[in-house]
Amino acid sequence: MNSLGARAGQIIRQRRSLLACDGRTSIPAECFYGMLARVLPRVELPVARRPMPWDAIPWDPAIHFGLFVHRVEGIEPGLYALARDPGKVEKLKECMHAHFAWQAPPGCPGSLPLYLLERGDARQLAAQVSCRQEIAGEGAFSLGMIAEYQASLAAHGPSFYRRMFWEAGLIGQVLYLEAEAAGVRSTGIGCFFDDPVHQVFGLKDLAFQSLYHFTVGGYVDDPRLTTLPAYGRRVQARQRGMDRA
Repeated sequence: MNSLGARAGQIIRQRRSLLACDGRTSIPAECFYGMLARVLPRVELPVARRPMPWDAIPWDPAIHFGLFVHRVEGIEPGLYALARDPGKVEKLKECMHAHFAWQAPPGCPGSLPLYLLERGDARQLAAQVSCRQEIAGEGAFSLGMIAEYQASLAAHGPSFYRRMFWEAGLIGQVLYLEAEAAGVRSTGIGCFFDDPVHQVFGLKDLAFQSLYHFTVGGYVDDPRLTTLPAYGRRVQARQRGMDRA
């Protein structure tokens, strides 16, 4: 196994969900941009040629991000939007508040369709719309996964509702690993107030629907929890078998 494979294996095995954010850890802008770049499925490529793990999803992305940025070095705090399909930027603009700025943040790669919507301290707002959970406002950033709802169901049928959650789950797993590799941690937030989220971003009908939330930040360990080696019992059983041989 090469060094890259060894590092990937280590990150996958050590990945943990954060239970609380420390409220002070920030991340560099380059790290933030890198995390977001990893959730882009590269829709300009055929499905079979898209980067992992997006080659496992045989449909174009249906989920975009409404972000609450708190502690990213070199980036102003505030509300942001990420279009995971660059061709959907105009559709998002049409459905969100007319006063939003839609400005590319400084240093943002041209290939990353990330836009500043509104400057300001969004920590309290992020916590409020996520059922008043502090982890949404005390991390480096949090986000709502905003699904193209009505058009997707009309095009693919009611069963596509489940597939939108599959897509959300895969996005979450990518962000989990990206956060771990960056020295911070993350977690999904399943409790949120969807109507207030829609009001924050100006979504008024069923064109877009808040589907799931996520947060990334510096973590606080809970001393009541114990961490054991990954697959420890299997390793021990294998070792006993080798010793008997």
